[in-house]
Amino acid sequence: MSQRPTEATKQFFDQWQLYQQIIEQDYMAHQWIHQAIGQFLDHHWDTPLQVLDLGCGDAQAIATTIAHRRIAAYTGVDLSPNALALAAKNLAGMGHVELVCDDFLSYLASQSGSDRPRFDLIHLGFSLHHLLLPEKQQLLQSCRGLLRESGCLMIYDVFRQPGQSREDYFQAYLAIVKRDWARVSDQQFQAIADHIQNCDFPESVAQLTEMAQNAGFASPQSLFADAHGFHRLLAFCVQE
Repeated sequence: MSQRPTEATKQFFDQWQLYQQIIEQDYMAHQWIHQAIGQFLDHHWDTPLQVLDLGCGDAQAIATTIAHRRIAAYTGVDLSPNALALAAKNLAGMGHVELVCDDFLSYLASQSGSDRPRFDLIHLGFSLHHLLLPEKQQLLQSCRGLLRESGCLMIYDVFRQPGQSREDYFQAYLAIVKRDWARVSDQQFQAIADHIQNCDFPESVAQLTEMAQNAGFASPQSLFADAHGFHRLLAFCVQE
């Protein structure tokens, strides 16, 4: 595929109620992941953070995670205006918040030059797998350019297993959805299946690690992996 299906991805997430249901039922381990993010933040920083959230969605999970931590400023970028409207409510009272309705690759491309912003933390949750391989490399390089020398890129996403093809990933992942996501209706399952098959391009951890190192990041710290190994949280710190 030469071009990712951006509009199909946007249409799926404009139906935000379905994804909210997935989050609320913790089918994709959001609660465990954000618990691990909070612990990482407490361990690594004691100064107010500049945070960039790419593909922020409604920002509900990250808003809860950073609510009692010192945040100097938060910038969230997402394609879905419906999700951003919810994000504005979830982030109310946080202080300096900027929400940008844009494709996050376009946003990153616009942040260049000597006056570009600098961030301590770039947060990317369940969004990287929507990019094609060259776009993933572009994103990693752009993120490296926006991070301070003590900064970190935190990625949680879906991952293929070692040696697993994209088609085999679809079958294995959807089998788990069918078996374990009990509150998903048949119609919702079909919407999820269509989205995964049309819009998901997950990499293996090894492939992502290689790309990140090429962009100037150190080897990742693995902060969480679920029992199936599909949902993982990795912290990529700037290479010293």
